[in-house]
Amino acid sequence: MTAAAKLPAIIASRYLPVRVIGRGGMGVVYEVVHARTGEHLALKLLLAGGAAPIKDLNRFKREARAPGKIKSEHVVHVLDADTAPELDDAPFLVMELLLGHDLEQLAAQSRPSPSLVVEWLRQIAPALDQAHRIGIIHRDLKPENLFLANQEGRPPMLKILDFGIAKITEDDATATGSGQILGTPRYMAPEQATQNSPVTGATDLYALGLVAYRLLAGESYYRGPMMSVLAELLHGVPSPPSARHPELGAGFDAWFLQACHREPQCRFSSASQQIEALAGALGLPGVQRTGEPAPPSPPVLDGASGPTVTDASPVASQRPRSKTRLVAMLAATLALFAGIFAYRAFSAGERTRLATQQAQLPVSPEVDVRHDAPAGLPVEPVPGPASIATPPLVEAAPPIAADARRITPPASAPARVAAPTPRRKSVRGPAPVSPPRSQATPDPYRDQK
Repeated sequence: MTAAAKLPAIIASRYLPVRVIGRGGMGVVYEVVHARTGEHLALKLLLAGGAAPIKDLNRFKREARAPGKIKSEHVVHVLDADTAPELDDAPFLVMELLLGHDLEQLAAQSRPSPSLVVEWLRQIAPALDQAHRIGIIHRDLKPENLFLANQEGRPPMLKILDFGIAKITEDDATATGSGQILGTPRYMAPEQATQNSPVTGATDLYALGLVAYRLLAGESYYRGPMMSVLAELLHGVPSPPSARHPELGAGFDAWFLQACHREPQCRFSSASQQIEALAGALGLPGVQRTGEPAPPSPPVLDGASGPTVTDASPVASQRPRSKTRLVAMLAATLALFAGIFAYRAFSAGERTRLATQQAQLPVSPEVDVRHDAPAGLPVEPVPGPASIATPPLVEAAPPIAADARRITPPASAPARVAAPTPRRKSVRGPAPVSPPRSQATPDPYRDQK
């Protein structure tokens, strides 16, 4: 007979039990159907009922309240919390029903690829960062509490479960008792196993490093009975992961020793930064996030004193270089266009300067030598066209009138009457070679040609 069959036909007058999903030390989880809406949900019931110790009741309350404070789709959604009169007022909480497998089940089947591990952990990193910002520390982060939920028409989504032992700042006084150790030893940080040590967001980041190792190596980093694990956690010297699994490489060694550094302040500053550094250590493309501080230097082994921060190069995530290449291409294109524009401007300026010089050159008029002077008198030769002078240019002389070019006898010569001679045709000398004229310069002798 199943546990579901022992339950009443209805819980809290609205939830109908269907089957048992899982059972733990404190409670049992059932699949139920809402009597009014017909929606299938998950209901977690505290086995001890209303007589449960106060610490268990407080833990149950934290598990119900923490997801509502974080408000992330990568944290399981809690829909209801109440007590069941049918079960002696046993407290319960109702969550969304998830279909899929947790990461421990998936890792037991086969080792996922590095790219798949990074893709999974990238999903929950922002949710962890958000929880830490509002003062919520999970304190039990492990593959069993990371559930890969199937979604219709969408890729699977990783969700964080079980905030039962979460530390909430406003409830810090009731989060843990004196001398009580909370968490799973194989995924605990050293400060969790030490009395009076503060638990911060770095505690979850330590567990996140151990989760990554479990997925990539196919085994837990800490193995053996609980007491031996705690002794190794507190007093052992961490060995590089590649000592057991050489395929992980030195880059992952440096990343792991920083993620799981004994001192919380030497770990990464956020889950998002830690996972992007993991992508870089595994040779995978990273996703740049604005406002992220640069990661501190990774730790290396330093004798028997455990991992310490030395001058080793930091584990840097590989940033996409496409943006840099695009900027370089744009700069080269702009430089090319600037060169073309400058060449065209220079050519236009040269043409304008030459046209201006040609417009200022003197134009030699054509000389018409007429032989109508009296016979016997010497005729002074008319000078030919002047040569083109080099700059500086002088302004051309005004043209000579036709009457002024006629040769007249001197006033003292006696006047003689000469027989009229027939007028000869004008003899033109060879056409002077004149420089090219611009279209804007008029020709003063156009009518004599």
